[in-house]
Amino acid sequence: MIKLIAIDIDDTLVNTAKEITPRVKAAIQAAIDQGLKVVLATGRPIAGVQKYLDQLGLNHQDDQYVITYNGGVVETTSGLAIGGDQLNFAAYAEMSQLAHTWDTYLQVETLDAAYTMSRDIPHAALGENWMVEMPLYIRDLAEMDVTNHYVKFMFIDEPARIDEIQTRLPAGLADKYTFVKSTPHFLEVLHKHASKGNALRLLANHLKVDMQETMAIGDQENDVSMIEAAGLGVAMGNAVSVVKSAAQVQTTTQHADGVGVALEKWVLVDQPGNSGNF
Repeated sequence: MIKLIAIDIDDTLVNTAKEITPRVKAAIQAAIDQGLKVVLATGRPIAGVQKYLDQLGLNHQDDQYVITYNGGVVETTSGLAIGGDQLNFAAYAEMSQLAHTWDTYLQVETLDAAYTMSRDIPHAALGENWMVEMPLYIRDLAEMDVTNHYVKFMFIDEPARIDEIQTRLPAGLADKYTFVKSTPHFLEVLHKHASKGNALRLLANHLKVDMQETMAIGDQENDVSMIEAAGLGVAMGNAVSVVKSAAQVQTTTQHADGVGVALEKWVLVDQPGNSGNF
């Protein structure tokens, strides 16, 4: 029996118009009404999640939870810290040197803002920061507060360049950090122990829920760890191939109520009148 459901946001919970469809919202509400914990698990900062928590009636509560920064932060929707792993200024300095060597854009995300040393901001970075409602500041390395919360870094470039960067990571770097591609334009750098999968395990342990009683739904490479960790891993119909390979089952796309279909089929099957059909 599923008790805890982790759901990615972009192109999973929401369609490409960034909307939660009525069928998805109804299925999530039905799961909540049955006492299940529904947790949004995203690479976004908390600022970029608030409106969806509001729409689902999950915000500002001590007994509802959210996973942000791809597992770098786990907290209640009222802002109480549960766990997670963050980076530091020294890591930012190291990644900044790599960005300079590779002539690519890098930004760091703290708990309340994003920072970059670049004066040329790529369109994808501008769009990302606007979407997640994260202010972006241009600061030289010497101007950065070394005591700040350095939660994650993002290399942002054209998809072919991001793929190239992944193949050029210096030997041993993967032993120090977690690198995960969250979209074709974004290569994210996290603390070695930070991932959506580890965050789901941490939260399940906090709630005393067995991992076999968890479900995870996602579409991109940064969702693989939680799909593999969950008792039931669900790939969206629009998921990349590595997610589909990792998942046990597959639902429909983000434009065909994929999350709603998954909940109806594998969680809410005992509800009167629910056939679980696609």
